[in-house]
Amino acid sequence: HDLIGDPGKRFHMMVFGRPKQGKSIFCVQFANYFSQNFGRVLYVAAEEGFSVTLQKKIREFGMANNNMDFANYRNYEQIRAALQAKPYKLVFIDSVNFIKITPEQIEELKAENPQTAFVTVQQATKGGQFRGSQEYAHNCDIIIEVIAGIANQQGRYQVHSEMPIFEGPEAKAKEKKETLETVEVSDVSPEYG
Repeated sequence: HDLIGDPGKRFHMMVFGRPKQGKSIFCVQFANYFSQNFGRVLYVAAEEGFSVTLQKKIREFGMANNNMDFANYRNYEQIRAALQAKPYKLVFIDSVNFIKITPEQIEELKAENPQTAFVTVQQATKGGQFRGSQEYAHNCDIIIEVIAGIANQQGRYQVHSEMPIFEGPEAKAKEKKETLETVEVSDVSPEYG
């Protein structure tokens, strides 16, 4: 609520960021929260697949629940067929760039599934912009940019807001520096001044 406000039942959120910034961690945390509170979730982990890192995230965030399905679909038709076979309240597509789903195909999925919300994950360019057509941004309700473990939100349901996902590299470096400074000060004996 603090991050995205009170979205409608069929919201569309776009999540993007450069590699290793926390996009997937944010998404699996949000998927877990949603599945425990609002309904059935399909998480299409096309880019990551059923890798060791995804399995670790599932264990760490306690995501093995009956309201969450994971899939390794590699194209639009597989996702479409899955949504026709079983109703979901929320679908994550991670990432649209990897699967090569067009903005028009996302709009078709939304039209065919009017009771379903969607989260589309996008890769970013070296400059930090999301990769792909501007239509992705124009057609969604919420945009989340993930930078160094911070989810930065702008959207229809909430003023600009941010939320820490995990400690980013800057926070870890600062913590390490503070720890080293504390050790250096406390290791000085009063005898040696």
